[in-house]
Amino acid sequence: MINLEYDKVIKDWIEKNRDRIVNEWIEISKIPAIKGEAEPGAPFGKVCMDALCRCAALFEDKGFKTQVYRESGYSLSETGNGESVIGLFGHSDVVPVSDDWIYAKPFEPVVIDGTLIGRGVEDNKSGIMAALCAMEIIRDEKIPVKSKIQTFIGSDEETGMTDITAFANDQKMPDVSLVLDADFPCSIGEKSICHFWAECGDSLSDILEFKGGEAFNVVLDRADIVLRYSEKLFDELKEKTEKKEAFNLEKNDDTIKLSAKGVAMHACMPEGSCNAARLAAELLSELSELCEQDRAIMADTAHILGCHYGTTMSLEHDDIRFGKLTFVNGIVKTVDGKLALSFDTRFSSTLDPDEFVTKAKNEFSEKGWSVEVESCMKGFSIADDSPIPDRLVEIYNAITGFDEKALRLGGGTYARKLDNAFSVGTKTSRADRKTPFLEMPDGHGGVHQSDEMIDLEAFFDAVRIITHYIINIDECL
Repeated sequence: MINLEYDKVIKDWIEKNRDRIVNEWIEISKIPAIKGEAEPGAPFGKVCMDALCRCAALFEDKGFKTQVYRESGYSLSETGNGESVIGLFGHSDVVPVSDDWIYAKPFEPVVIDGTLIGRGVEDNKSGIMAALCAMEIIRDEKIPVKSKIQTFIGSDEETGMTDITAFANDQKMPDVSLVLDADFPCSIGEKSICHFWAECGDSLSDILEFKGGEAFNVVLDRADIVLRYSEKLFDELKEKTEKKEAFNLEKNDDTIKLSAKGVAMHACMPEGSCNAARLAAELLSELSELCEQDRAIMADTAHILGCHYGTTMSLEHDDIRFGKLTFVNGIVKTVDGKLALSFDTRFSSTLDPDEFVTKAKNEFSEKGWSVEVESCMKGFSIADDSPIPDRLVEIYNAITGFDEKALRLGGGTYARKLDNAFSVGTKTSRADRKTPFLEMPDGHGGVHQSDEMIDLEAFFDAVRIITHYIINIDECL
């Protein structure tokens, strides 16, 4: 399963090229590729297109045939001339950033104690760099792979996946695909994902504005509330918040500003998170000096946000393959005086999305809230008789010494839009380093968090594994 001759060649190539790879990685991570307004030739904004072109140029500069499909927001780079195709998939866009980074500025990446820190360095510039390394190794070291290897780089993965939809409509589907944007050893299924807005039917009065968050798929970690000023209301708020670090209070001439701080986590793994809107709503619902209607709306809001498994809204679901449904709020805003909450819900592919939406609408309606669905993506499971997962798991365990099994994911990757696709990781859990050198506070260090980071040794181990994955998949084709 592991060709020792190839393994030595792979490790030697990594050792010779690691500094160059890290420097290129840092350069492409400097671009703030957050989705913007569409422009001609830049469907997700100019900055997202700049990031895509910069990443594609890395492949073109190395001599790989490369084309950017500007109107669809993706690029393709390839090596080899085989009839069968192995696809590698990554994305250059990133999620928005907050203002509480400690170790680096989001788009000024740094290496500290063997760890690369910056927005998107893991999600998903690491996938792009791993694909580049694997293609270079196989070509430069003349490893005999008969299949064409094709790398797709998208620029709309975080917000809509219209890039991969365009690819699926316009291009030949690879025979097997590896999506370099998840965890090892490999995924064999993903949950369905439904994004929707819930809006309260009653208007706020004393609360003039309630806002926070920028993305559906990140637990809301900061909420800012503006209230109509009264001396009694301010004094009550001051008394209730002065010993609580999660809150900050300011007084202006005719308004009060309250800020709440939570803990962000990716929506697919909300455990350990703390929703700032829920904290604020719980506080506001207890204020005797706030008008009765606003207190009632805040009490409803706190109840709705009370559990990230949807139990407070009777939306819970659990099964043996995919585990619990997750129910995450990422954005809060006021629309014409009415509170609106975004929700990212993820659930087993065995639960029909239409049934879930109907139940959600009914449950919210009973509280006087309306629901508007923004998107719904059906999950999937790989057929049990596919031989590829077992091969990938065997390779991973042989290299790492672990005893892992294939995964079913809560995260949503390009794999759900492809045929015969397996999501894999871009870092290993190193046996001799269970935690990164930098022990960051809660809400820091992970994907979609402040101070997003990736261990460089773990990344280069992943490059070695991914290259072996490609070699072994080629043997199956």
